[in-house]
Amino acid sequence: MKDQIATLVPEHIRVRFDRAHTENPRLIRIAAGTRADYDRLARLHYRAATPATIERIFAAIDDTTGELAGVMLTSRPMLNGSWRRLAWPGRFEVGTKSEQAHRLNAELRTISRVVIDPRYRGIGLARRLVRQYLDAPDTVCTEAVAAMGPVCPFLERAGMTPFPLTDQARDARLRTRLDELGFTVDDLLRPIDEESELAIALRIWARKSASTRRLDAGPIETIARAAACALIAPPTAYAHTAT
Repeated sequence: MKDQIATLVPEHIRVRFDRAHTENPRLIRIAAGTRADYDRLARLHYRAATPATIERIFAAIDDTTGELAGVMLTSRPMLNGSWRRLAWPGRFEVGTKSEQAHRLNAELRTISRVVIDPRYRGIGLARRLVRQYLDAPDTVCTEAVAAMGPVCPFLERAGMTPFPLTDQARDARLRTRLDELGFTVDDLLRPIDEESELAIALRIWARKSASTRRLDAGPIETIARAAACALIAPPTAYAHTAT
């Protein structure tokens, strides 16, 4: 499957991204991208941290102007994911931890970022990027986790099955701690004293997950924004199995 992607012939997608000029639809080309492509658009994504691993990058290029319209990244999966029991019952829960990790790396990839330039949003480009990968994936199983999934359902429209996630234990503990301290989620978007009880609670929250552990070394504002996103918009997991 991976060789298929490596030799992928760029696909041209004719789309109408400006209703005022529908007689001149743009030609969008999807092809292998680079880290530089991702870096150009990374600031537009709601998640500040870069994925721990990057396996493959797809770029959507406007052939009319040469501008980068969007990017999509795939990554190696995290070791733990509660939604996998629902998506693939028993598939990744056999043997030792080492054997489970080996199977995950062999059979699963994660769509870790899909970023679209605002000028090209609303034309189905995110869906097409995801579909391009799912048509010839590196592995039989593909997953994604998105906080904005219900609002921007491009993963589901691309053919992935949604699995809404319940309030994770660490999020529930943080909600309880906010109540105890007399704060609301809105307060996470305001200035926070680095030495306060709230800051301590946020750093504990960050350390409880591999996805945010690296944030603990940075400013409290970055952790607070990540926590606010988690509490305001609980993530939805998505899964797809190649047939």
